[in-house]
Amino acid sequence: MGYWIRRGLMALAVAAGALVGEVQAQTGDLRVETRQGRRTAIVAPAERGPAPTVIVLHGAFSSAAWTMRHYGFAEAAAARGFAAVFPQGLRGCWNDGRNPFPWRADDVAFLKVLAGELIAEGIAEPSRIYLAGISNGGMMAMRMLCEASDLFAGAGTIIANMPMAIGAKCHPARPMPIVMFNGSADSWVPYRGGGVGFLNLGGFVWGTQQTADFIAHANRCNAMPATSDVSIDDMSVTRIAWTGCDRRANVTLYRVNGGRPRGLWQHEYFVGQARR
Repeated sequence: MGYWIRRGLMALAVAAGALVGEVQAQTGDLRVETRQGRRTAIVAPAERGPAPTVIVLHGAFSSAAWTMRHYGFAEAAAARGFAAVFPQGLRGCWNDGRNPFPWRADDVAFLKVLAGELIAEGIAEPSRIYLAGISNGGMMAMRMLCEASDLFAGAGTIIANMPMAIGAKCHPARPMPIVMFNGSADSWVPYRGGGVGFLNLGGFVWGTQQTADFIAHANRCNAMPATSDVSIDDMSVTRIAWTGCDRRANVTLYRVNGGRPRGLWQHEYFVGQARR
């Protein structure tokens, strides 16, 4: 799973020219005051700041600490000279617009304030703040694309489609590049869209293709994407890329053919079991 998230992030960072020399990883806590109270994030800053920064959004009912330990972002950041930031969702979740939870955290405001604090503290380079997210975190990144694209340089998502309620009113302030990784056989976050999770309790999302098409149109990309088959380890993957976009905000979808969750409660541990 961490391999897929890191690959998406690295593809985005390379495209943006964000990768630089090697440094050592160190972490600390950052506390942010919002109208709903204090929120926190774990920060692995670059050795020299301000630096390109990726904000990593964990999946539902997960945590910033778990994500930092298991997905290798802090180490990747240290090796390539950018900062990695791991904010904590309220009760382990993000309000991505599907409204599956009874609490209503203003996570859009939180992430805006967090970005501002990272800039003010000299951690983040203002024009190079990226979002990466898995599942619920990926859908939160898509909400930020719709509601705060002026603050972020790009996004990488995995197991995530556009929440229907957000997509219906999505008008990005400016084009924002995105790299998406989704499995074609995923029934938890369905590739073709619809209800999320058991009995659709996770709300409703667009299909993956509709999501990518919408963002490509918003970014004013070429109408026809380029499609190619690639082999990564023992998985069959189709790369669908929209280019020629405004502000070089390209849209790239990696479809893992036959990729699916590994068990009902393991949708966070995405595996592509499609053999060549």
